[in-house]
Amino acid sequence: MTTDTTVSALPHENDPHLVEKINRISTVSAAMWMTVVGTLGILFLPLLVSGIIDELGFSNKQAGYVAAAEMAGVAIVSGLGIFWVRRVNWVTVATLSTVVFIAANWASTGIDSYWPMLASRFLVGSASGALLAIGLACQSDSKNADRIFGYWVACQMTVSTVGYIVIFPKVISSWGLDGFLFALIALGLTSFLSIALLPQRGLNRTTSHEKQQNNFLTSALALVGALLFFMAQGGLWAFLERLGLAANLTTAQIGFALGISSVLGILGGLAKNWIADALGMLSPFLFVIVGELVMLFLFATSTNNIMFAIAVCMLQFCWAMGMAAFLGGLNVIDKTGGLVLLLMSTAKVGYSLGPALMGRLINGDDYTNVILASGALVVVGMITAVTLIRSRMKLVEA
Repeated sequence: MTTDTTVSALPHENDPHLVEKINRISTVSAAMWMTVVGTLGILFLPLLVSGIIDELGFSNKQAGYVAAAEMAGVAIVSGLGIFWVRRVNWVTVATLSTVVFIAANWASTGIDSYWPMLASRFLVGSASGALLAIGLACQSDSKNADRIFGYWVACQMTVSTVGYIVIFPKVISSWGLDGFLFALIALGLTSFLSIALLPQRGLNRTTSHEKQQNNFLTSALALVGALLFFMAQGGLWAFLERLGLAANLTTAQIGFALGISSVLGILGGLAKNWIADALGMLSPFLFVIVGELVMLFLFATSTNNIMFAIAVCMLQFCWAMGMAAFLGGLNVIDKTGGLVLLLMSTAKVGYSLGPALMGRLINGDDYTNVILASGALVVVGMITAVTLIRSRMKLVEA
């Protein structure tokens, strides 16, 4: 059995046993699943919000604050991972985080008042953020990180699809909010399987040479590009139902489109790898630009449920592909892996700012400005990323 606890005598070299372990399929699979566990609260947040409103009598405003508290916990802890994730024992922190995730979800089952629920969900989010940071850091250390990120997005979308279609409708109808929370606990317990396969720590990816080449401006612009992309996705997603109603579709037709679209998210994560293999690493970014512009055109001109369903499916497909592309691209821009950790926090900010921006652009039942703004955000965000990644790749080649 190999060990990963020794450190190379040279300050910027890594123990070859550690490199070998991080690139094992078992380790990569464990990291991917831990990252999925770290996003469970976000994936199924609408079900929590619905439950605390319907069963506990929370107001919409209170439910919104509870949701924001959980998302804030994820964003803060995962974002701060740039400072702590390379300095701690991954097994120890992941174990403690899983215990907190389970305990805080368990505590939520016995809470029926606002402030205790707010606190418990923030703890769930914080624990999720730690698992997310460790899982992403481990994936980014792999020699095949660009492909692995695509597989992770596909895995995440698969869990979301199965959860919404197969698991949670039955659980919630039988046991309500408590059943939903205990289902999260059961999924959280699987994190211990991932922990058993994790290395104690990640690679040392910082060198003085890298520090000179990775300037603050490049990293900041890369995150701005990602922020614009996620603002477009979050803003459009928030008003999908209204777009459908504006096109004279029924609620049932809109629900059908949303239901089948999640499957396309799975394919989007996988297709990112296929397209990159065939046409190069930057091609998924360009594919997303074209796909999103076509999708926005369909939204603008849709007159029946088929066109609307195709547009929603394209949104999910390009959203997943864009997420995977950004994860791989930021791992190229910043060889230390720090930008990958900040990406998830950036995504949450984008998902919050997007609906606020789009809401101000709606003019009655006219969503033209929303569609135009979404297109502009996607194009500028993606071109910013492509420009920075190309520049970084040329620098490395030189």
